[in-house]
Amino acid sequence: MLTAVVPPATVAAPRVRLLAPTPAVAAPTATGPAVQVPPTLAARLTVLRATDRSPVLEAVDEDRGPEPAADPAHVARAIAHAVVEVLLGRRPVTQLARWMTPGVYETLQGRAALTARVLGPRAAGRGAAVRRVRVCAVEPHVCEAGVVVDDGVRVRAVALRLETHRGTWRTTSLEVG
Repeated sequence: MLTAVVPPATVAAPRVRLLAPTPAVAAPTATGPAVQVPPTLAARLTVLRATDRSPVLEAVDEDRGPEPAADPAHVARAIAHAVVEVLLGRRPVTQLARWMTPGVYETLQGRAALTARVLGPRAAGRGAAVRRVRVCAVEPHVCEAGVVVDDGVRVRAVALRLETHRGTWRTTSLEVG
């Protein structure tokens, strides 16, 4: 019985192709600075999620003052409605600056710019409508809310965390689906 022996030099080595990641491309906009397009899926997902608690909790022993008189459900409703309108291009993001921490505001501003660039100018249609608001108090000065908003094209879920800051509610975390 004869067996064939193949010398190692004749075996084809697998080919490997290395790809370098493509850098983010800055795309100019008509009304502002260039917006960086995230190069990876993970980076794109961070645009959906904004969390910035550092300006609110600068010190552990910070006195938050009295709990705000405003109902957190009404505040969550108004903020979620305004956020969806910003993403639709019907409201300027600057109107939300006082209701958000700087990190959340900057992330929303970036997402609004990307949405406007991808979708282009939106035709005027039916306005956004809030369908449901659920608020859960985590601590006396911290609430988390889930809001369902119908933007006329699709129904979105908005999750946000409200914390007191100088006697008013402020969004420290925001996630829009």
